[in-house]
Order: sequence, then C-alpha cells, then structure tokens
Amino acid sequence: MWRSLFAIGLAIGLGRPALAQPEAALPALHVGDPAPPLRVAAWVKGEPISAFAPGRVYAVEFWATWCGPCVAGIPHLTELQHELREHADFIGLTAEDESNTLDVVRQFVAAKGDAMDYRVAFDNGTTTWSTYMEAAGQHGIPCAFIIDKQSRVAWIGHPAQPQFAEVLKEIVEDRYDFEAAQKAAAEAAAQEEQIARTQAELHAAWSAGETGRALDLVDSIVASNPDAMRRWAWWKFETLMSDGARHAEAYAYVRSMLAGPYKDNADMLLQFTYGIADSLGIDDADMDLALHLAQRAVEITEGQDHRMLQGLAMVRMHRKEYDEAIAAMQRAIDIAPTPAVKDYLSNELEFYKLDKEYDAPG
Repeated sequence: MWRSLFAIGLAIGLGRPALAQPEAALPALHVGDPAPPLRVAAWVKGEPISAFAPGRVYAVEFWATWCGPCVAGIPHLTELQHELREHADFIGLTAEDESNTLDVVRQFVAAKGDAMDYRVAFDNGTTTWSTYMEAAGQHGIPCAFIIDKQSRVAWIGHPAQPQFAEVLKEIVEDRYDFEAAQKAAAEAAAQEEQIARTQAELHAAWSAGETGRALDLVDSIVASNPDAMRRWAWWKFETLMSDGARHAEAYAYVRSMLAGPYKDNADMLLQFTYGIADSLGIDDADMDLALHLAQRAVEITEGQDHRMLQGLAMVRMHRKEYDEAIAAMQRAIDIAPTPAVKDYLSNELEFYKLDKEYDAPG
C-alpha cells in the first residue's frame, strides 16, 4: 500500500484542532509616535549613536544571525546605506539568545566585512526589542522601523518590501506624506483592534461550547485579511473535519475558499489538499476536491514549485493513478531547489514505483 506523506503535511504547517486563543495585547507604538531611544549594550560595528539627531533619517532593523531572511537582506541594506549615506544611518540591532550571543554576532559581522556596511548594535538585554518590537506588536524578524527627520516613527515593516526603500527616499527628499501615512496606519490599527475583538469573541464562544457561533466568527476574521488570517481558515476547516458528521460542511467551506479569498493562494490550497487527502486519516475523503485543489495550486505556480507538484503526486497516488503520480513527482524532482530536496523526492518516487508494482494485476 501507499506510504503516507503526513510528514510533508507537517512541513507545510498542518496540525490537530486546537482551542482558539485570544490575541496578544494591542500595539502601543504607532506610526507618528516619537521613536524610543536605543538602549545598546555594545556597538559591534560603526560609530555609536547616542540619540536620534534632528534632520537625520534612521532605519533600525531587528535581525539575528540565525535568521535566513535577515542574512539574505544584508546586501540590500548595505546598498541603501551607500546610496543614502549623506542623509540616513542604518542600524542592524540584534538581541541575545542561545544561538545569537555577542561573540557570535561579532564573528558573523567580522566575516561579512564590507558586505555588511552599516552600523550593528547588540541590544541591552531585550530593552530595545521591548520598546520597539513588542510595543509595536511585531513578532517576526527581520522588521525595520524608519525614523524621520523629526525623530518620529514613520514606517514599520519588512525591509524587503518595496515600500521600505520608497519611504526612506521620500523622507530624505522631503516628499513623504506623513499625514497620509498616519491615516493609513490608524486605519490598519483600527482593523487590527476589530480583529482582536472578534477573536476574543471567538475564544469566548468556543470556551462556552458555542461551536456554531465560533465557526461563524471565523468568517469575518478571514474576510478582514485573508492572507494574514489564513490560520483561522485552516482552524475552521480542521475543526469541521474533526467532527465526522460535518465533513460535507468542511468540503463546502473549502470550495467557498477556493472560489473566493484563496483562489490564487497556492500555499493555502496546498494546505487544504493535504488536509483532505493525507493528514486527517479520514475514510470519506473527497479526492475529487483534493485533486482540484492540487491542480489549481500547480496552475497558480505555473508548474515551477516542487511543493505543489509533490502535493499533486500525493493526491494521484491516493487515487491509484500511478502513472500520473510518478510523472508529477518526477517533475517535482526536476525542479527541486537543493540536492537534499531532490534526494528526498527521489526516494519517495521509488516508493511510488514499488506501490505501482504491488497493485499491478496478477
């Protein structure tokens, strides 16, 4: 019989139904607020900055040596620092953890040399992390804070976003519409507050055993920002699937998501694919729907994402469509991004071929 790929489902973030929890406290640091002072234990590279100087622009990026996207973004920050050196200072600020000690940071920065050509600071404990990241409701790195010529927080976000460089240059050139930015940030904050209130209602309803109301509340949460709130879409689907009497409702929900907010979201469609076909171990899996989801995910990514092809191969195997499964897996192998992934998929392909032989007539 076919070997389960549940481990792959785990790799894309699947799990068992869990009690909905209320969200963290609302942010206390917003666009337009005075930038908190930097509390630095050690300046690893560059001249120390004791305070934000009026008329100067700053970009403070929170990062760590173990953070892949942070490391990948170093050349971009260096390029912008070179371009804006006369007007702006870039600061890479990191805090200590088990894998990111001061010695590790010093060695990392020294090894990078001129490729990391901007100031690097080591947080004083987690003081600056708290006054910036926690206060702004930010939980992932890299995360950058742009501070304008009046020492106000002007922008918060991922430094790889195009807006990061655009906002920096607009501030330097005195073209930045600060009032519009504040308005947009306030609208986003109001939306976040509404989402937080709805999530608190959901938690209360779930705790009180009002399952139907909790599931209905998910719809408004997902609608508010489908990409950011996709975990709730998955929670609703998996909660429905955990009840054997509600599988048809779960499938209807997935179809509504496929036709609506996630019609172009290959990652979410792949997650639903595994949820139906592999991770939940149900007997009445709608494999036609799983196949449709997998094919759409491959279509969205134009057949250039090995994960989507791998998911399609998995569904084909469940359907005992061996030749199609083997072909999809071979395509995934052909475009695998690393030798390790290629080896893993090649090993899976051998099991596919064995399963085909096992099920062959006679």
